[in-house]
Amino acid sequence: MKVIIDPGHGGEDNGAAWGHAKEDDINLIVSFLLRCELEKQGHEVIMTREVDRAVSLRKRTDYANRLHVDLFISIHCDAFHNITVQGMSVHIHPEHSNEALDLAQRINAMLIADFKDHTSRGIRTSNFHVLRKTTMPAVLVECEFLSNPETRRFLREPENQLALARSISKGIV
Repeated sequence: MKVIIDPGHGGEDNGAAWGHAKEDDINLIVSFLLRCELEKQGHEVIMTREVDRAVSLRKRTDYANRLHVDLFISIHCDAFHNITVQGMSVHIHPEHSNEALDLAQRINAMLIADFKDHTSRGIRTSNFHVLRKTTMPAVLVECEFLSNPETRRFLREPENQLALARSISKGIV
């Protein structure tokens, strides 16, 4: 299987940032770990970015469409003005394919099973560019909330970053 992993944000676009925790950095780490997990299982993995640089949304989706990959996985962390909000979610486009829904359900089920002490915000439909403009099954995974002090600590721990990558990988395969 050929998979493209999209570490959200990058460069001057940090995404959510709270203290020393920047979303684009965490997204990149989890994405690298996810790539390793998938490659260990024999899958071909391509990243939309491998360094802390900005890549436009259009370039990300054009790249994936040009390569004719099987799956598009975008990795993010969530944030909200209410710092008590927490949870993981998997997003698909409102006009999703059956394959995208199946992929989202599998990843969501693995996140629920592997992170029993975390809130599942479930599968959500969103009109994000990376979901709307890709021609293959695509999901966007929100790994937790950077705005919540507890879940921010969770996201910054290397063992949790690896656990997230492994869980998402299990959902993919």
